[in-house]
Amino acid sequence: MNKPWLYTDNVCRFYQRKTAVVKAVDSVSLSIECGDFISLIGSSGSGKSTMLNLLAGLDRPTSGDIFFEDKSFSNMDRQQLSSYRANKVGMVFQAFNLVPHLTALMNVELALYFNGTPKSKRQFLSEQMLSQLGIADRSDHRPADLSGGEQQRVAIARALVKSPDILFADEPTGNLDEKNTNDIMALLSELNKQGLTIIMVTHDLTLANNVSNKIMQMHYGQIVDQERKPNDLS
Repeated sequence: MNKPWLYTDNVCRFYQRKTAVVKAVDSVSLSIECGDFISLIGSSGSGKSTMLNLLAGLDRPTSGDIFFEDKSFSNMDRQQLSSYRANKVGMVFQAFNLVPHLTALMNVELALYFNGTPKSKRQFLSEQMLSQLGIADRSDHRPADLSGGEQQRVAIARALVKSPDILFADEPTGNLDEKNTNDIMALLSELNKQGLTIIMVTHDLTLANNVSNKIMQMHYGQIVDQERKPNDLS
């Protein structure tokens, strides 16, 4: 049997808070197949965002290991892990995390700057991505001049412009109204149908059920329930 594409082996992430040990992620083993749309659900403090950061290479586990394409994170040095983030991973956050003084186009170009794309290609690829997401006419606007939905589309464009293997989304609709939430979720669903692997953190079970092919519920740092949707044919 082939090993999963991305998986964790008994991963823990503990923090020392004064005299107490916070077990943000506690002995989690999970597997993700290429093309999955996975939702990590749970209440605030359940460990889902910490789990996302570990899978994205933004944080390192206290113990255990993470494997991508059968390569161990623990065997990667800082430069190799940085390369994984720059080339394989796209990140979308609840708070958008756009640079305030840069235009939408410049914000998207940043992702290509950090992965070494030649300057001659950065603007063209960024303009193309903004156009694909329907906001080319807002490319010269700064974040403060964009609506919440437009800011999130810019953030998604920034994550996608480098053609990542995995899109990690941490509460991507948490700051959006219902219409923009539906629009962004429809966009993510379409990207997944095109083959993009998506791992999304959400507290909204209804939202997760509408878009995911697999749901993992976290509670106090552990996966307490996993459900693969019946319409998944793998």
